[in-house]
Amino acid sequence: MRENNGYKFNIPSYVDLIMSRLDSCGESAYIVGGSLRDMLMGREPHDFDLAVSAEPARVCEIFSDMRVIKTGIAHGTVTVISEGHPVEITTFRVDGDYLDMRRPESVSFTRRIEDDLARRDFTVNAMAYNGRDGLIDLFSGLSDLNSGIIRTVGDPRERFSEDALRMMRALRFSAQLGFEIERGTFEAISLLSESLDRIARERIFSELLRLICSPSPVRALELFNESGVAERVLSCRVEDFAIALVPLVESDDISRLSALLCSFDGERARDILTSLKASGRQRAVVCAVIDASKRSYLGREDVARLRGSLGADAKIALRLSVLLGRSEESILAFADDNTPCSIKELAIGGEDIIALGYGGRAIGAALAFLLDAVIRDPSLNTRERLLSLLRTREDIWKDLT
Repeated sequence: MRENNGYKFNIPSYVDLIMSRLDSCGESAYIVGGSLRDMLMGREPHDFDLAVSAEPARVCEIFSDMRVIKTGIAHGTVTVISEGHPVEITTFRVDGDYLDMRRPESVSFTRRIEDDLARRDFTVNAMAYNGRDGLIDLFSGLSDLNSGIIRTVGDPRERFSEDALRMMRALRFSAQLGFEIERGTFEAISLLSESLDRIARERIFSELLRLICSPSPVRALELFNESGVAERVLSCRVEDFAIALVPLVESDDISRLSALLCSFDGERARDILTSLKASGRQRAVVCAVIDASKRSYLGREDVARLRGSLGADAKIALRLSVLLGRSEESILAFADDNTPCSIKELAIGGEDIIALGYGGRAIGAALAFLLDAVIRDPSLNTRERLLSLLRTREDIWKDLT
């Protein structure tokens, strides 16, 4: 347990080991970023980031008996594996000029934690803590954290002009933490939103995904629209009803993207996702889910056919169909129904049909016929019954062979 200035944090032993060793070697180490923010909010951090006075080579020397991964050593970052846990360690640094609105042209190291905190994006991320010095809060980050406010460190126009992606980060933190964006910070986002055109689409998409998959995406998406960022990212605003649907579906990428883009048809959604450099699976599945969600589903047979075409993702389409008012909520009861919905679930296969002497187009046609029959009446799905059913259409299969 480390204690200072009234703050008591349960620092895991694997983090304490690193901080204590750095301290014994005459170096300063502080918990920073999201891990400190989580602790101040009473949450358990998932990982820990440390800012330290030691330069990367010195860190590697101090922890030469442990596994050290030189993850971003050029920018001052290494990862030390302590008691089986990765801890990211970054040297205090000062950024040079930002010429491309994304990353500094140079990075210089410093021995002062104050210099390091001054370069950070938002006040809630610009605090540091260790057991000796307690909480270092130069920019009223704790006050903003307690008030639920996202505010830049210093002039927001300067911060966003350095790195335009910070505008998306502000919206994402708003969604993750359920915070409002401070007025001046929001006005700067609105003023500089066009700067996002200079940022790699993959990076924008990554922030957008984290935003919509957050616990509180609605207000952040409203600000996404109001600031003009939606126009830069999606080439259009998000419909209000779509914003309302986002938190009502599961918090995975396919579900949330499908809800976000559900006001469009599948083809338009595909264009948007392609422009964002989404993966092939994301494009294909989201578009299929959106198109399927526009239909009405009346009973078990409808749902089985939907499951046959979309697999596990049918649940998403079915949920959206209900939320969009196209299907009754009772239809969701069939989402996990055991009705066979694909040819591979039939009690017989193509080899059985070939064994009966049929070939060519007859094989596929017969399997489709049997699947349709089984969807209508699952009790037919036995080898004996399906073979008997095939024989009732023997003349058709012969003509197709």
